[in-house]
Amino acid sequence: MFGDVASTLGEYNTTLPATSWERAVLARVALDVNDLTISFDEEAVYSAWVELVNYMHTTPSNLDFNWLWLLPSDYDRTRLPHSVYYKSDLVHPWRLREWLLRTKAADDLPNITVIKLLEKCEDSLQEADANRDGYIEYKEFLRFVTTTTTAYRGSTVLRRGALGVLPRSERTLAKRRYLEECSCCPPPLFMLLITVAEITTFIYYVIDMQEPIQGNEPAPTYSPLVFNPRRRYEAWRYVSYPLIHSGWVHLVNNLAVQMVLGVLLELVHTWRVAVIYLAGVVAGSLAHSLYTPTFILCGASGGVYAVEYAHLGNLLMNWSEMEVPWIQLTVILVVMSLDLGYAVWDTTTNPNTSTGHMAHLAGAMAGLLVGVVVLRNLHKERWETYCWWTSLVLFLVLVTSGVLLNVFLPIPEFFPENDWSPISKNREDWMWQHEL
Repeated sequence: MFGDVASTLGEYNTTLPATSWERAVLARVALDVNDLTISFDEEAVYSAWVELVNYMHTTPSNLDFNWLWLLPSDYDRTRLPHSVYYKSDLVHPWRLREWLLRTKAADDLPNITVIKLLEKCEDSLQEADANRDGYIEYKEFLRFVTTTTTAYRGSTVLRRGALGVLPRSERTLAKRRYLEECSCCPPPLFMLLITVAEITTFIYYVIDMQEPIQGNEPAPTYSPLVFNPRRRYEAWRYVSYPLIHSGWVHLVNNLAVQMVLGVLLELVHTWRVAVIYLAGVVAGSLAHSLYTPTFILCGASGGVYAVEYAHLGNLLMNWSEMEVPWIQLTVILVVMSLDLGYAVWDTTTNPNTSTGHMAHLAGAMAGLLVGVVVLRNLHKERWETYCWWTSLVLFLVLVTSGVLLNVFLPIPEFFPENDWSPISKNREDWMWQHEL
């Protein structure tokens, strides 16, 4: 059978001028029938090519290569062996683009490969179409896919998960580029490091306090890391307090939120998440110091809320490029409503609550404003430029005002008197009180 195929193609090939492009294309069709085995490394690409060719045949178009230009009208290509039939077919770049955007089978290719193919489709696939005849053959497709896949090794689980919730009609080149920004190289180091630091600090003080740990107590308020309003002159406390938690429930809740939401954001926006987190921490302590000037503050909630609400800023600035934005917005609004409802309930039913609701609110505002400023904007429009400048100026004004009020507030006895005693004395007092 293979010999019949080769002889048929070879016989017709001799009737064409030696320098004609038709003969060159036909020679390419007459593949080496003695080497039809698909290698293991080639199987995935070949399967994708088969799906592509089948798509072309089931949805005919005037862009498809017309074999009657070359072969006799009575020649039946379906008689060719399976691999020869598929490998010898030719695909127009715009038909390839159709297949990439519309079919589920295209999702089996790495996202970066689909991006590169779509980019080249918009430019007639000049790189993939190595011999410049206007059509893509299997060897060109194989070489292009293999090259891009090898050059861009990375995590695909997150991207495949995102594609799973993205409507097929919305899987445009711009949105695939956005998904490609989700990378584990470099890994989300900041969120991992801050999480390890908080766990390590928690374990250290569990041992140091020599007290059984419950869900929401005790807290090592003697620690030089906690925000103590009587030691506001120790400026580092405005930043270090997230390392201290009051009980294991307090710690686990914060870690769970920052690892889920923070890591997702850091995968796309890298170092910018650290800026948002720290902005939320600083804003939280400044606001807490002004709203409840006699209360100690601990816990990572300021930074956690900043990361949480940065998702809203990210959504606003990248609305047209985000997958299922209305679902994301709904989830964020539900969380905001629950937070606000709990804060109102806790404040009204327990006027002496030690929960730093103002730190939460300030962290959330910082996350939203700084998120708009520092997070990547995939496609900036004019109104977004105005929003960027407004957010930047508003954040700087609020933080500067908070710093100045904490330092120079002209209200006598608003803040408690400074505690100038050694930190070791604070620990001794705490231990003595808990022994009673």
